[in-house]
Amino acid sequence: MDMALATQHLGPQFGLIAADIDTALAELRLPPGAEVLDVGTGEGKSAITLALHGFRVLTGEPATDTTHYANKDWQSAAAAMGAAPLITFQPFNAAHMPFASGRFAAVVFFGVLHHIAQSERAAVFAEALRVTAPGGAVVFFEPHAETLAKIRVTDPTHPEAANPAEYQGSLRVSETRLAGQRMNMFIYRAA
Repeated sequence: MDMALATQHLGPQFGLIAADIDTALAELRLPPGAEVLDVGTGEGKSAITLALHGFRVLTGEPATDTTHYANKDWQSAAAAMGAAPLITFQPFNAAHMPFASGRFAAVVFFGVLHHIAQSERAAVFAEALRVTAPGGAVVFFEPHAETLAKIRVTDPTHPEAANPAEYQGSLRVSETRLAGQRMNMFIYRAA
């Protein structure tokens, strides 16, 4: 990956984001060309990183999302990075995913769960697990305290990081936790 080009199109923090995604991918060991669901498109940084690794990425966020994190022009950066052919966008609500059970090798939430209403988080977790293929994984990336402090410089009302384990309910899953440069990673597989 050309980091100078990536920084130009995706910002100075992209290297840290990509490093955290790389850490999770090393743990996941997804097959080449696997289909991955990226929940919460935002600026497209996680979708683009996944596509640059050769994965087919379906990314989306609710069509009704009007927060300043949604509806960004990620397509320009994806095209400039050569990742656009591997990324498809489809609006959807993560609590009611319109996808077949077992479709994706992995479902990725990069800095998303803490933006979802607490009352919907258990449903989102269950839906993510439902659309994950046998042997696949659901990965939640949630910010470190240091990362939150930096975010709150420009977004003082940014929510606290979520602990996905609080929303797994009766789901039978195994959990692996990893620490990244910006994010904590919570990887869940059906038990």
